[in-house]
Amino acid sequence: MRLTPTEENRLRVFQAAELARTTLERGLKLNAPEAIALICDEMHMAARAGSTYEEVVATGATALSPELVIDGIPEILDEIRVEVLLEEGTRLVVLRRPLG
Repeated sequence: MRLTPTEENRLRVFQAAELARTTLERGLKLNAPEAIALICDEMHMAARAGSTYEEVVATGATALSPELVIDGIPEILDEIRVEVLLEEGTRLVVLRRPLG
């Protein structure tokens, strides 16, 4: 199977998000890369389900609460940028202060 660089990146995000979900299931808090991957994956899935740009942003903003990440992560996570495929095409989503 041949994947484009975009498809390979999407799979990496998904794998890291699954790791984050497993970490949460074990009752552990997420580190920064896990938190970012989980938020990005939720935005990708919202876009794929037909959400608007604004709905994708709202999904990202509510995907993860600060209590589920290691102390200090909300303060260092200023911005997440991810390209998602919406019905009108690929758009860059910029999520500022995703954990509060």
